[in-house]
Amino acid sequence: MTDVFSALSDAKRRSILELVASEPRTTAALTKATKLSATVLEKQLKVLVSASLLKVETKGKTKTYSIDNSGFGEAAKWFGKFGSAFVSGQADVLGENLGNLIATAATWLEKKVGAKIDLDFDPEQVGKELGKKLSDAKRGTAAKVKDVAKKAKKPVAKKAKKPVAKKAPAKKPVAKKPVQKTTR
Repeated sequence: MTDVFSALSDAKRRSILELVASEPRTTAALTKATKLSATVLEKQLKVLVSASLLKVETKGKTKTYSIDNSGFGEAAKWFGKFGSAFVSGQADVLGENLGNLIATAATWLEKKVGAKIDLDFDPEQVGKELGKKLSDAKRGTAAKVKDVAKKAKKPVAKKAKKPVAKKAPAKKPVAKKPVQKTTR
């Protein structure tokens, strides 16, 4: 199996994935859309299939390629290791941006109305606090998810079953065959 990141490192392969992401495509349609020679395209498609990024369905001589989510799942797991730190940092930035947006909206509204709008709070401070709260909530949620995942991986102790005494099967009465009368 080809490494997912190795497969994604080539611009030609990424463009093929972008085309197939919108709808499954045949080899002929991909050749036309990418303007790659059939040999080069075939090589790139083999790498993508080997990395579980594309799956191929063959009907007669026609090959149709579609997205295979299993390879993308591997990449997503790896990116997930860094995602929580990224999201936490982004929450702080989001809070600051919201504070700036509130301040800007208040200034714009003052100009439109022609009167001073007195905010009972500092929008930048509120934005920072909101960002901090979002970041803390994200970290708390991530910790709870890890705890649940650990608990889910622990084997569950099975209750010992009591041995059940087996009874001998009951004998069925043998059916008697009716005697046939013969007449001569």
